[in-house]
Amino acid sequence: MTEELALNYIGLVKNITSKYNFRSDYDDLFQAGMVGLQTALQKYDSSKETSFTDYAYLWIKGEVLKAINNDYGVHMPSDVYKLSKDIKETREYLSQNLGREPTTFEISYMLGISEEKVVSVMNAITTPYSLDNSYLDDDYNLYNKIALIEKGYDVGVLDLKEAINGLEESERDLITSRYYQDMTQKETAETLGMSQVQVSRKESKILEKLRTQIS
Repeated sequence: MTEELALNYIGLVKNITSKYNFRSDYDDLFQAGMVGLQTALQKYDSSKETSFTDYAYLWIKGEVLKAINNDYGVHMPSDVYKLSKDIKETREYLSQNLGREPTTFEISYMLGISEEKVVSVMNAITTPYSLDNSYLDDDYNLYNKIALIEKGYDVGVLDLKEAINGLEESERDLITSRYYQDMTQKETAETLGMSQVQVSRKESKILEKLRTQIS
């Protein structure tokens, strides 16, 4: 991949950045998007059945959302920022010890705070793309696989689309809101007539179901 080729994809960076510049400074997000593009250029493997455009899209958007998260961390109140770090550390600790993603109830129990508080803080610091602790590795995380399959590309998880289609209608509605329409848990709760805690719990169960079916 050459620098000349990178220039051909600046329009893609601008397109993605423009969708999120209401959350942070446009120039900062554009620079983050360019970092994503450069990473995609370096890591792209043409032997995989994914076009470069779609591979780059994921890296660019991932870096833009990562920059937004970092910006939130800088501007959020210090007590919320500290609690967000405690939640992150507790989540990682429980994941390692339980061998699965912990529920918001388990995190709240460990920290001695309400489940509603955990959900509120997690929504303040996360985006729909932060589906797991890994961040856009070469094999893609589960969200990226879902996103690409929705767009009709083979990403090596042949049963995932079937697994999604096999979900109950209410489960598909939640997944659609969160991961295809980029809604936050709060927005999803309002759309589906649920509480944020209910969305968080149900989402965790759905993702665990999908992981089990495609493993």
